Amino acid sequence: MVLLVVLISACHKGKNNPEACNGNTRRELKVAIDDKISLVNFTPVFSTIDSIGNITVPEVDKETPRQNVEMQVYTVRAKVDKLKKERDGDYHIRLIDNNENYLICESANPGCSYAEQSNYLNQFKTVRDFIKVNEDHLEGQYVTITGIAFIDIDHHYARKQAKNNMELHPILEISY
Repeated sequence: MVLLVVLISACHKGKNNPEACNGNTRRELKVAIDDKISLVNFTPVFSTIDSIGNITVPEVDKETPRQNVEMQVYTVRAKVDKLKKERDGDYHIRLIDNNENYLICESANPGCSYAEQSNYLNQFKTVRDFIKVNEDHLEGQYVTITGIAFIDIDHHYARKQAKNNMELHPILEISY
């Protein structure tokens, strides 16, 4: 009986649940369809993993609207430490610098109905195509990623991310 409950619960979070597409935490920000997206400065600021990880950010929860520190697009160049396709269909790219600072960047799943509403859908598709073509050899390579600043919720467990939970999500451009 317990196993059945666990399996049913897992289905609501897993990749076979269309409602899990692009995750459900601050989803509108992750696919750039929130009410404040027109206020974002889309002129990219070239930055470093360390600099982004040291930005002072407010605590957010899964319903928090876009914050002032999320009104900027950043470009970083760093080594891919890990690439993983998440249960919600996003690709999770973890970047690392020479001082072992991390930054998570995520490619929104363009096949989700939420992403299909975004003015940036074509960019999501281009990013996704790049990742799929290079998937087998991205780890260990240096890439340049441009994406919108995003504060992830505190997951309350140790993971390799920016110390302030800042990410670039969604990725708008990626290249070697």
